Amino acid sequence: MQEPRAPNAAELVQSLEEYTKSQHAPDQLVQLLRPPRLALRSTPDFRTEYGSHSAFWPALAAVWKVEAARLANDEQASVPAVLALAAFLLSLCMQAPQNQIQAVDHVEPHLRTALFAASSLTNLQDPAYADMTRTCCQALANLVASNETTASRFADRLQLEEQTLLIQRLLATPDHGTMQALLIFLLNSIHGSRERALLLGTSKPGAAILDRLMMLISVLFEDENPESMSTGEYTSEVFGLSFSLVQQLIHLGALAQAYEEHALMPGYSISATLVVLLKFLDGHLSLPGQATSLSSVALVPFLLRQLAHLSSSLIDEGAQRARNAADAATFQGIVLVLHCLCSIGLALEQEREEADADAEEEARNSMNGGIEAVARLLHFSQTLLPPPSARPAPPPSPHATPSTADAPVDPPTTPSAADIAAASALSPESIAAIAQLQRTAVQYLGIVTFLPPFSASSAAKSRVEEAQRRVKENGGLEVLLGLCQIDERNPTMREHALFAIRNVLKNNQANQNYVEAMKPQYKVGNNGELLDLPPPKRNE
Repeated sequence: MQEPRAPNAAELVQSLEEYTKSQHAPDQLVQLLRPPRLALRSTPDFRTEYGSHSAFWPALAAVWKVEAARLANDEQASVPAVLALAAFLLSLCMQAPQNQIQAVDHVEPHLRTALFAASSLTNLQDPAYADMTRTCCQALANLVASNETTASRFADRLQLEEQTLLIQRLLATPDHGTMQALLIFLLNSIHGSRERALLLGTSKPGAAILDRLMMLISVLFEDENPESMSTGEYTSEVFGLSFSLVQQLIHLGALAQAYEEHALMPGYSISATLVVLLKFLDGHLSLPGQATSLSSVALVPFLLRQLAHLSSSLIDEGAQRARNAADAATFQGIVLVLHCLCSIGLALEQEREEADADAEEEARNSMNGGIEAVARLLHFSQTLLPPPSARPAPPPSPHATPSTADAPVDPPTTPSAADIAAASALSPESIAAIAQLQRTAVQYLGIVTFLPPFSASSAAKSRVEEAQRRVKENGGLEVLLGLCQIDERNPTMREHALFAIRNVLKNNQANQNYVEAMKPQYKVGNNGELLDLPPPKRNE
């Protein structure tokens, strides 16, 4: 069956006006809009013809008003009509900036009315509304796609959001296509504008939207991992779009303010929303070239403030009260902040053709400000675990003397994770978390005290000497030396600690003398007397 001919602009306006006056059944509107909607897909010139007709937009707005009012009155028969209107609007505004502007002026208020009706908890759960709600959200996103004029009204939309909570209501949808359209709308709205990004992150309605979204991400997408962010292979497009939204906040310099102005519950140093933001930041910094972008380097002071705040909350405030679940989130936040700092610190040591030398040098100097907090965290982490178990003695040599060979020797055993957890009264997950904190903290100390080979810069040498001094003064040398023994709970810790000690001692005679003075000169006998060390261990 051949499709009816598409009406010209005048004919379409006449049909729309007649429909508005006669209040026909909604299914008639579906049939009325089908030919022009198909024509818009096959013949883009119709967008200009329809959009430039003086009477077209008022006529279309009048129809939208009628159907949105029907939907608001719970007339479910109007759902197909609104779906047809949204699909028609979507095609009409596709890559048509002037049509987008006209649609925002004439149609968007009625589109929002329809979405408000669709976003009730009952309707969101009703499959009959799903396609209509999704298409309406796609039309809303298309109104601000690649159009600075329509996107610039984001502040007005947020004022409406404060009154209606429309976006927050729609985020409760079980339909991922609807949520995907909402995220595209937010991305299109803030794209390229630091002012609008700050509105999303710091204004009351914008921050509420961001908080709701991050909470959903933390609950719905636990299966996603850092590797997926570094490769771009997500199990859900919604997760990928959320990551892109946070990346926009980073690139536009709005993440730090959005994070620091987030409202926290009393007694909490971090929330689930902030943990997700840090996870996204960590994933962003793991991407090639991102850790040394100007927007990322500028985050170093912010990250150091969070490190000081979170470590103080965990160590100082935690000592004054009973430990609770909030400390677990704080612990996780500390590890994420350290990961971010390590990513930037490592990237700063790589040679690049294009770089802002002043910004990078300022970031390197700022990194020294975290040494005290990191040293305290290392000391604190050692109080959470008992000392590592001594490794078993090696089996006797086959050429041993009879008196030695006859002595019973237990076979060497390696304690399992369950044995270690039982001995320390901690779960294997807790032990793994503490081990991760120790590794990341030691990596940080190794990075800030690292002097690149053949570096002739006096500023770099002064910075490293300052870092070495701070590590020693804050007790970092002692704890690093203590981590050099083999620990089955943290197998790679020894190598990280040795690298950090190497950097802390290199070209620093004061630190070398300090370590030399800690070498044992005697051993204590069973009755308490001091005995000379065996000749190979004596300090010559």
